[in-house]
Amino acid sequence: MMPRPCLLSLLNAVVLVLLSSASPICGDDLSEYFQVDGPLAGTLKSDRPLPLYDADPQHLWNRMYSAFYIRPRALPASSEQPATTRFEGGDVIEFLAWGKTEYWSGMDVFGKVNPLLDEFLQRGAETSSIDPLKRAVFQHDLWAVYDHLIDQNIKRTADRATRARRVVLCGKLAKCIQRLALPATAVAELPDTYTLAIQSGAFAASHEFEAERNYLPPGLLTQPEEWVEVDFHQPNLHEDISDRFVTLHAQSLQGRSYYRIFYRFPQGRRQVIDYLKSLNETGIDWKQAAYDGFVRLRKDAPPIPVGTEVVLLQLMMTVNDQLRPVPTKIVESFQFRVFRNIDGSSEPPTNTGVGVNVLDYRLKRHLLFERQRSGGLEREPEGMPQYRVAVDGLKGTAPDWGFADNSVLFQQCVDCHMSRRNDRLGVASIPSIIHSGGFDSGAQMGVVHPLTSAESGLTGQRVAKFKSRHESFRRLLEHLGE
Repeated sequence: MMPRPCLLSLLNAVVLVLLSSASPICGDDLSEYFQVDGPLAGTLKSDRPLPLYDADPQHLWNRMYSAFYIRPRALPASSEQPATTRFEGGDVIEFLAWGKTEYWSGMDVFGKVNPLLDEFLQRGAETSSIDPLKRAVFQHDLWAVYDHLIDQNIKRTADRATRARRVVLCGKLAKCIQRLALPATAVAELPDTYTLAIQSGAFAASHEFEAERNYLPPGLLTQPEEWVEVDFHQPNLHEDISDRFVTLHAQSLQGRSYYRIFYRFPQGRRQVIDYLKSLNETGIDWKQAAYDGFVRLRKDAPPIPVGTEVVLLQLMMTVNDQLRPVPTKIVESFQFRVFRNIDGSSEPPTNTGVGVNVLDYRLKRHLLFERQRSGGLEREPEGMPQYRVAVDGLKGTAPDWGFADNSVLFQQCVDCHMSRRNDRLGVASIPSIIHSGGFDSGAQMGVVHPLTSAESGLTGQRVAKFKSRHESFRRLLEHLGE
C-alpha cells in the first residue's frame, strides 16, 4: 500500500496537472474596456467583444454575446457636452430591448448578427465549451433575444419585410437554444450560486443598518424562522387562473426568470405571520378592490415594524434537452431593502434619503466563470445611470431606453416604490405584499402568505409551467418542428 505522504504528493501533482492543462479562464478585471473619466465614465469604450465566455475576446461565443448585449446610443449635443455615442451594456443581465425598441429589428443589426448565428450552427459551436454553467447562461442570453423578436412578431409590429427578418433570426436562435440545452441531470447539478456567494466570505453577515456594507443574509435560504418566504399561490383554486400567481416581474420577462420573495421582521417568523393576518383582516377595503380589480391598502392599514427587511431574489430558468423550461439555482439579481423608518423622512440617514437602505447585486459572468467567485454577484453602483428593462410592463409600452432615462439606482427605487405625495410609504411601498398590478396585468388579488420549507421550490415550478404555455415558447417549439 502506498504510504500516506506519497499518496498526498501524487494527488497534489494530479491537481496541478489538471489545472495547468485546463482551458484559460476569463479575466476578472474588465477595467480596460470601460471609460474611467469624464461624462462617459462607467460606459464601455467600444462595442468590441468582452472576454466573458473565453479568455479570447474573439471566441465566437464572446462575439455573439457582445453583438447582442452591447448597444451604441447616440446622444445629441447639449449645453454641457457635444454630440457623443455611449456604448451601453456589457456584462449585464438585461437585454437592452423595450417594447417600442426598433433597433434589434433593423437591417444593420440583421447584417451583423445573422452571419454569427450561421457560423454557430455551421461550426457546431455549441461544443466550444463543455462547461454546463457557461452553456446554461449563454443559452439564457440568446433566449432573451429570441423572446423579444418573436414578441414583436406576435404583436405584428413593423412591416412585412421587418417581420420576415425576425423570422429568420428567430429560427436560427431557436436552433442555437436547442443545441445548448443540457440534460436534466446536468441542470440539476448546476451550482447554487447564492450558497456559493455566502461561502465565499465576500459579503458581510449582518448589515447593522450601514448601507456601505456589502451584505448578504447568510440565513436567507436556510433559516425559515428568521427569513419568511411568501407567495400568493392558492393550490385549491382552479388551474385556469394559475398564471395569476406568477409575479409581475416574472411575467414581464415572459418566464425566463423566476422570483422568490422574503420578509424578515425584528421578532421573527411569528411576527410576520401575525402581521399578514392583521393586514388581510383590517388593512384592505375588499369591496372596493372587487370593483376596481386592484387592491389598495387603507390609509390606516397596520404599519410594518421599523427594521423590516425585504428581499427579491431573481433566479434563472433554462431549457433542457427535452425542450422543457426548468428552474435553476443560478441567481441573476438580489435586491434588498431595510426600513430605518416608515414615514419616508431623512432621519436616521439612509442611502436613499427616504428612510430605506437599498442594496442591489447582479450576476457578472466574468466572476461566475472564474471559479464562481462571490457566487458571481457584484453590487450595482449607486450613482451610475441604469436602464430598467424588467419593469417595462406586461404590455411592452416603454420607448427605446425606457421611461426612467438615465436615472440612478436609488431614484428608480423611489420612483417605483415610495412617494409621499401618493402615500406610498411603509407597507404601501412593498408592492409584493398585495401582488399589486391588477387583473389587467395578471395579478391575483390578495395578501401574500408564508411558505413552509417544503414549499420553497413551488415558485420555480409554477413559472416553468407558465413559460411552457406562453405564446413565445410555443413559437420556439414551432421553429424547431416540435
